[in-house]
Amino acid sequence: MSPYSTDNYVELINEIFSTVRMIAPDILHEERSNFSYHIAGSTHVGTYNTPDGKLLLIFAVKLQKQSGIERARSMQRNFAKKLIESGNADAALVAFYAEDDPKWRLSFVRLDYEMKIENGKLKATEKLTPAKRYSFLVGDKEPCHTALSHFHSFIVDNNSNPTLDELEEAFSVERVTQEFFDLYCEKYQQLRDWLVSNEDFIAESERCHFTVEQFVKKLLGQIVFLYFLQKKGWLGVGVWPHMLTEKEYKNLFFTTGAQGRIIKEYLPALYEQSGENYIKTSRFRSALDRIPDDAEELIANKMPHSRNWGSGSQTFLRTLFDYAVKNGGHFYEKYLEPLFYDTLNKNRGVMGYTPILHCRIPFLSGGLFEPIDGFDWKSTHFDIPDEIFSNKKSPDDRQADGILDIFDRYNFTMSEDEPLEREVAIDPEMLGKVFENLLEVKDRKSKGAFYTPREIVHYMCRESLINYLVGQTEISESAVRDFILYGDFMKDEDTVKSKRQGQGDMFISEEIFKVDDEGNVVVNRLDDMDQALMSVRVVDLAVGSGAFPLGLLNEIVRARETLTEYMAVAARTKAVSERQAAFMVRELRSQRTPYDLKRYTIKNSIFAADIEPSAVDIAQLRLWLSLVIDDEINPNAQSELDGHVNPMPLPNLECNILCGNSLVDEFEGTQLVLQSDLIGTAKEGESYSWYQQAWETMLPKLIDAQDQLFYCDDTIKKQEIINRINAIRHKMIGLQLETLPEDKREEFYAADKRVSKPFVLWQLEFARVFYEKGGFDIVIGNPPYGLLNKKQNQNTSILATPEEIKYYKEHVIYKPAKGGMINIFRLFICKSHSLLRENGHLSLIFPMAFMCDLSSYELRKFIFNQESVQYIEAFPERDNESKRVFKSAKMSVCILGSNRGNADPNRKFLMRINDDKYVNIANEQIEISPSDIELIDSKALTIPLVNAQELSILLKMCKDAQRMKDFSKCFTGEIDLSLDKKYVKLESTYHRMLRGAQVQKYFITDHISQGDILYLDSEQYSKNVHTPRSQHYKQKRIVMQGITGVNERNRLKMTLIDSGIYCANSVNYLMPAENIEFLLGLCNSHLLNWFFKKLSTNSNVNGYEIDNLPIVLAPNDIIEKCSNLVKELLKTVNENNRQNDKVETELNDIIYNLYGLSLDEKNIVEASMV
Repeated sequence: MSPYSTDNYVELINEIFSTVRMIAPDILHEERSNFSYHIAGSTHVGTYNTPDGKLLLIFAVKLQKQSGIERARSMQRNFAKKLIESGNADAALVAFYAEDDPKWRLSFVRLDYEMKIENGKLKATEKLTPAKRYSFLVGDKEPCHTALSHFHSFIVDNNSNPTLDELEEAFSVERVTQEFFDLYCEKYQQLRDWLVSNEDFIAESERCHFTVEQFVKKLLGQIVFLYFLQKKGWLGVGVWPHMLTEKEYKNLFFTTGAQGRIIKEYLPALYEQSGENYIKTSRFRSALDRIPDDAEELIANKMPHSRNWGSGSQTFLRTLFDYAVKNGGHFYEKYLEPLFYDTLNKNRGVMGYTPILHCRIPFLSGGLFEPIDGFDWKSTHFDIPDEIFSNKKSPDDRQADGILDIFDRYNFTMSEDEPLEREVAIDPEMLGKVFENLLEVKDRKSKGAFYTPREIVHYMCRESLINYLVGQTEISESAVRDFILYGDFMKDEDTVKSKRQGQGDMFISEEIFKVDDEGNVVVNRLDDMDQALMSVRVVDLAVGSGAFPLGLLNEIVRARETLTEYMAVAARTKAVSERQAAFMVRELRSQRTPYDLKRYTIKNSIFAADIEPSAVDIAQLRLWLSLVIDDEINPNAQSELDGHVNPMPLPNLECNILCGNSLVDEFEGTQLVLQSDLIGTAKEGESYSWYQQAWETMLPKLIDAQDQLFYCDDTIKKQEIINRINAIRHKMIGLQLETLPEDKREEFYAADKRVSKPFVLWQLEFARVFYEKGGFDIVIGNPPYGLLNKKQNQNTSILATPEEIKYYKEHVIYKPAKGGMINIFRLFICKSHSLLRENGHLSLIFPMAFMCDLSSYELRKFIFNQESVQYIEAFPERDNESKRVFKSAKMSVCILGSNRGNADPNRKFLMRINDDKYVNIANEQIEISPSDIELIDSKALTIPLVNAQELSILLKMCKDAQRMKDFSKCFTGEIDLSLDKKYVKLESTYHRMLRGAQVQKYFITDHISQGDILYLDSEQYSKNVHTPRSQHYKQKRIVMQGITGVNERNRLKMTLIDSGIYCANSVNYLMPAENIEFLLGLCNSHLLNWFFKKLSTNSNVNGYEIDNLPIVLAPNDIIEKCSNLVKELLKTVNENNRQNDKVETELNDIIYNLYGLSLDEKNIVEASMV
């Protein structure tokens, strides 16, 4: 697509909208508002009325040169919002362009929803309506495949009049990413298959102990990283000018000393005189190839006119591949490997010149381009065929499907999408989805890994940060919430000159910042907020693709950037002149650049672990990309105030993101971390030993070495620091291992060398966190789900060693996770709790079984007793794939947000039921407390999925009620159809026996849709079985179906049977001593059916659920009346007459009154029974 031009833009608009009305496409209105620093002016191209009556404005916005197309995204969005609101429109289509910039951004901007913010001074409610923006980055050398395909239907339709929803769909991110993912996975599989068949590669992978999958994922990740990096113009930056002046040439040629002799020897082969100047020789490239590397690097470093970082090729990898093909091929072995391992991974000084490629390439450090697990790339030869990278037959070949061919079709954007800003391109978050897609379905389930949608990530990150800040600063929750959610918008409004000077009230809460009518700052809690954000410590125990660490990183940095602008307002009030004010603001911003804030936050706040090496690689990759995004280079910088002139090396993240089993911190029963007050692991009453004192003297040394590793940008020194860290760790751990036999100690040291360790020693690996805080401030994430070592359907089982299973069953912190077979998400909740500091915040998303399954009872009890629950978001949908949170997992899930400690059974928390895959803030939130839950269900502490009115009904039903267990325990039928199979007969000559399907509401049927009517050889059964239950057939019983459909109108289907009838184990039953008909009427009533459905989430009618039914004892006359009505139903309801509406209605009305329900409450229950 071409650079921006008004004529081309107008032509495109006319192609898309057949009824557009042109306004003034040739008139640029100069911008004079507070946006003028970024916006030069705007052109009102036209307007368009959609078929459904919405107004779309069409604008072109010219940006100031210093702003640029890819900077100040929120500013561009907010300016478009101003245009929409000024024009009283619903949306806008805007072309953002800058003079002499070959790229431009085509954006669709739509008003989102209204936010109400308390205006601190007047306490009046004002409204802000944010705008959501979707954009294509287009222009010279930008791939246009996606934009053209998305707009194709509008362009070919001569009568195209799209609605706003159809326009928004044309800007769909999901369409482009899904297409890219599918193709990426194909390339992954092709590359994997080729490597599996290569003997040299297999031999090297076995020697180094890495898998084919790990190698392929890392290789593709490295290539993807370079596609992002070349967008910055950092690859292939030129050094050799086409021409040197005579003065420049002679200054270089007559360099003195040893360097001068080298230059004199080789420079004439590169440049020859042409008139008064010197130009490249015709043999320049071949001459360059013949010069020794050290000589070439010397000359390059002294060349004038070297191009600046940012001017490199944005098609660097394609250019490099084409060059390789022209020079004999072998792209991977001759070019890609040296680029990775001998260029990007090697510090070559300030210039970053690489003789291999004759250009500038930045040193990235960080370990991204280190050979995997000691891979000897120089000695191992398995040259990957060039065709896997590109099989283009001509420059215009659109059928080519090599790795580079596919990547070249798509636009890569360096910015991660935000809730209100989405780029229709491949962004770094894509790597997370690729990680999930590269796990086969079987593999994904065996790891319990499911990718978390970005909307859920944003919600959880923001809620976590809000909870943390409220606890740290004691500023009100509403003030902090508004700041975190709407700070971007408030800042733009509040920092205009008039408001800085006190003319008008600010949107930011007066609890945080306030300026009086004369422009004096009278409330300033900005530093308190900033210090809290600087000191937050966050961890994700199963980092997966890194979504949560990245999400919180962005939220923390965005909040601190917002604070910077308010700090600038405060700084101006202290200045005695405008000049001083400008200097103070410039200095403030130079110390708080997005890059510096992000680097500091990654170093001090972001921590994670995962058992999967590929997950750790991708999480690190995304963190590195997030830094590169904000690494803005100023080639003319003279001081730190001006920025830096070279790309900053990537930090080493080995001490922030670990690979190992997050749930284990022992080795074969031996505790590896010593008890110590310094890290919060000391046991009360235990005296210190010499070992503990020695251990604690080493702890500061470990912390210091970990800090040094993060910043180290020298490969050799990095390895020295890693060795030092390991030596200190082994000394500290060695004190605990002395009691082990020698062979076991050797096994530990071998395990400690694995890429994925069988343990994570939290208090050692994150020593500073525990030393300073005693635990993390926020534990966040999406832990794996699934049963450990399940015998049935083993494809979905999560595998664990016998030692791990033993550890989980015996370790005290996992006691609350017990209950049936172990589901790994319960273990992660327990571990997460143990890693929190007091009042630290837990935010996890996991199966909704936590809320209702009996197997999670102990865990619910533990959470209610040990934590202060703040909120639960429930997502019950599991059948409709488009509305499931996890598209690939048919399960209901929930989000738990709670704080460690300060448990109060009467403290209300918020709960919301969401009807879609995202948190719907428009849905009602109810307030419910642990004591409410215990009143409703003391047996299982089931958290009911109800609205406020329904909760009120449940509490009313339970307030003064007894439980069914007080009248009769619920039993399972005495005949086990498997264990007692030998007594089960098909002949009616034997004793009558009931199956669950035969039990109907008030009658028994012999007409069942599946299976046979069964009978029992009671004579043989009585001879051989003498359990108490085997005698229950002698009594009159209330029987019920043991399994009913979750969506059935009546979940409870019960009737009476006389003595002498046996029950199979698909039947449950009750044996009350008295009032049996009355109790049957209660159980079959609409009210108790409704109660059961509100607490049950599966098809089983469990005994403990029946035991929990609330029973209100009525006066004798009511009991008698109800019993008579039930007797009439037992007489009149049968196979041919399945209901008696008149009698049932009368009975239901009596029961509603018995439980004290109002008419409105009765109608709520009845509405659910339709």
